[in-house]
Amino acid sequence: MMNFNNFINKCICVFFSNIPKTFYGNEKNKLYKEITDNVKNSKIINFPMDKDSVNFFFISHEINKLLNIKNKIINDNIQKKIIVEKCFNLYYLLATHTKLKKETFYKKRILECIEENISKYIYNNKDQKLDEKNIPYSIRIRNNKSVGNLFNELKEDCLKYLKKINNIKVRNLIIDKNEIKIDDGWKKNYEYTFNKNKLKIPISKYNYEYILNGLEESESRKKVLELLNSPYKSLNLNSDVINILKKRYDLANKLGYKNWGHYSISQFTMEKNNYENIEKFLNIIKEKVEKDYDKIIYDILKISNFSKFNNKNNKKNYWENNTYKLAIYDWSFYYNKIMNKSDEYLINSYFPQNIVLKNFMEIVSRIYNFFYEEIKDEKIKKKWPKDSIIYKIERYQSNVKKGSTLNYEDKNMSNNSFLGYIYIIPYMDINFKDYFRVPSMSSLPNTCLISPGHVLIDYKFIRTVPIKNKLFSSSEILTLFHEFGHAYHLLLLSNNLSLSNLFNIPLDYAEFFSHINEHIANNYDIISSMSNKIDNNLKISENLFKTIKFDCSRLANIYSQSIIDYVIHDLNPHLFFSNTTNSSENKIENEEDNLCNFYEIIEKYFPYKFCSSYSVHSTSFPYHFSSYYSGAVLSYLFAETRVLLNVSTDQINLKKNNTLTSFQKKFYDIILNDFKTDNYPSVINSLINSKKSEKFFK
Repeated sequence: MMNFNNFINKCICVFFSNIPKTFYGNEKNKLYKEITDNVKNSKIINFPMDKDSVNFFFISHEINKLLNIKNKIINDNIQKKIIVEKCFNLYYLLATHTKLKKETFYKKRILECIEENISKYIYNNKDQKLDEKNIPYSIRIRNNKSVGNLFNELKEDCLKYLKKINNIKVRNLIIDKNEIKIDDGWKKNYEYTFNKNKLKIPISKYNYEYILNGLEESESRKKVLELLNSPYKSLNLNSDVINILKKRYDLANKLGYKNWGHYSISQFTMEKNNYENIEKFLNIIKEKVEKDYDKIIYDILKISNFSKFNNKNNKKNYWENNTYKLAIYDWSFYYNKIMNKSDEYLINSYFPQNIVLKNFMEIVSRIYNFFYEEIKDEKIKKKWPKDSIIYKIERYQSNVKKGSTLNYEDKNMSNNSFLGYIYIIPYMDINFKDYFRVPSMSSLPNTCLISPGHVLIDYKFIRTVPIKNKLFSSSEILTLFHEFGHAYHLLLLSNNLSLSNLFNIPLDYAEFFSHINEHIANNYDIISSMSNKIDNNLKISENLFKTIKFDCSRLANIYSQSIIDYVIHDLNPHLFFSNTTNSSENKIENEEDNLCNFYEIIEKYFPYKFCSSYSVHSTSFPYHFSSYYSGAVLSYLFAETRVLLNVSTDQINLKKNNTLTSFQKKFYDIILNDFKTDNYPSVINSLINSKKSEKFFK
């Protein structure tokens, strides 16, 4: 069957390889050739591209040409190795195409054919000693059919699981207007059509915490959690998760790893040699989180009139014993009350979309000391989605000049270093059916490397009608900074790395720079410069900013998501989810119960207890669990810890150039530190062995 599939793939590949010379004119072929030549030779394309610039059939044709040349070389191993590396670069350019354009049946078949051809060549030329890390994973596993088949099964299982998640319909909470304390302007948007004294509020993982914080009655809050989780109960999602876990465990064992977590940490992070020390690392983080929460827990239990409240006993046993914990829905309400969090809708009103997008690039260019120019060419822009923005980025070679405004002084542009282009798609379009279902996992923002020096940021912010009414939430502003951190980092690396190298950057290293950028946004001077209240032209106040500033919940939330992923992939699923019954119906019921047993294990890491309706599928878990880096979600915790230990961003002031210069020196020094070397500092070892951990606990 496999040989027949390979034959079909080859036929399709041969047929479509003739498309470029048959159907494309000389001008298009010249453009496609210039792009592929630059990419395969690891050069930056010095002009802006559009979505059609990366042509799948032309690239696949070029890869086949390289493979044919390689087959004619007999004794020159150096030349062979160079050709294979060029093939890798073009292969990743093909992978980019699938992100820019929809993958079709024929493209999938051609990709499989190319993977098979490259894989065979590598297998037949083992003496070249290629760096395994640079070999695309889908190519690496093709010579081990049992591993390849299991890998493909897992891919399909994850897609099916995610499809179920993405088809969850919106649930609505119908309550009296006076039951919830939220801004009247917000309430007006959710008036119930058949009764103006009631509200009809859609409940999803994107807004449920906001709703919980406005509900005074515990029973109402409990109902919100039930609405949030109930649709996931009848889909056998627990069984899907357990099936995937078992296959991942088997695949990891076949590859020589203890479990899937061990495999993922080794494959996707810089901590590949430190898996044995992760427990020590996590215990330090746990101690930090518990210490941060100590006073808050005391205050929450006190104001909630919790019947089992007793300061001496609770503090000692709180984390280990659920008897002393509030339910998740009550914890959220009282935490926001204690921390004096502002109404999110009020915060949003300070950030109309036109003001935010206008100020954002000006602010980040000032922080990182680069020059930007918006590309106005309509021929290019019309091939990108509506409202897309394209920026040409150059880095200043001199230090920041003195001055107190956001506007740049004249500089000698000839001394600038060209970095590349950033393509920004701010908004996603809403289809009619989107009004009846929870926004899918595919609607999450992402940054995509097109080629060296060309990075696409697809923010996927929900578009309003008209767009001028769009208000940015504080989380969306954080997303602006997070994704831009990825994009600018990739531009900086593009001058020294091939496309193949850029696609294989360790996840925790990549996240380090996006987390730095998030911490920069956690700054009153920055947020104030981005804000402008739409009705009276006022900036956000410092007191109001304090209500959205990072608190101890940031590290705790990153830690909790990491611990779920780590624990579930560290266990042996065949033992933990074992069944004694043969009936398929009973087996499903037992597996459902067994995942509930998993909840009991991880509850000790949370400051609240899960209610009976709790489902991990209504959280961000499905996004992480179904991704290629599942088992390595710890990368986000590694990145956050590295920021807390190494980079101070709270003193940055746009009006004081000495603070900007100091930050820039630190930032660009970090970039110069080669992450590919074995002596790049481990954040696990830094926290365990260094005195920096003392600073960490302050």
